[in-house]
Amino acid sequence: MLFRTLCLAVLSSGSVVGPTVAQALSAPALQVDAATEAAAAPFETLELSARLARLGRERGDPWLLATAARLRLSTAAPVRTAQSEPAEPASPGGAVDPSDEGTWPQIAEVWLDEAQMLAEGDAQVLAFIAAIRAQEYKGRTGGPLVSLARLPAGQAHVFRERFAPGRPAVVYVEGDGDAPLAVTVKAGKGMVCQAAGPGDVKLCAWTAHEPGDYQVEVRNLGAAANRYAYGTN
Repeated sequence: MLFRTLCLAVLSSGSVVGPTVAQALSAPALQVDAATEAAAAPFETLELSARLARLGRERGDPWLLATAARLRLSTAAPVRTAQSEPAEPASPGGAVDPSDEGTWPQIAEVWLDEAQMLAEGDAQVLAFIAAIRAQEYKGRTGGPLVSLARLPAGQAHVFRERFAPGRPAVVYVEGDGDAPLAVTVKAGKGMVCQAAGPGDVKLCAWTAHEPGDYQVEVRNLGAAANRYAYGTN
């Protein structure tokens, strides 16, 4: 009940702002069907958890950080590790390193550690944190692996992805907060989906209509490097 109340309070205050799946779609003619909405749902929960965690850090609020961790641990997101190197040449340190991997549970543990420090001995907060630590992760053992990449300022990584026609397609990017990121998906010469605007937590979801490769560009719009996680369904 406390968890639900916290989420509703944050959302109703308008403090957590992020593009919806429909807003991310750049072509008005494209419609998001029920299957695509279902495929995007766990990624939207990951997005919400990231935004809650950042809001918690900004406000020094252990409740928000702990709630973000609980959201992440309760979400079995079907994130797969990116298999391909960026198609666009990157400067040293700018490519995806297959050995540099993290898991969503590990990220949640970091948030819980931060929440515990901010709690300053508050018994209610500490009990909430302890209960979250005791819950089991809902996904695969250890959590889904996600490739991490360091993207220098002003540069872009381009991934080649193949999505089956008529099936839901989702791309999720979560940065480290140091610079804004933009995600653009193209099929041939046409843009299929775009997630831009402030911040570096981005979600693109659509129904694939064309066979063949899709080009996913992750671009750093800021003046500092950004270390981001990249995953698709």
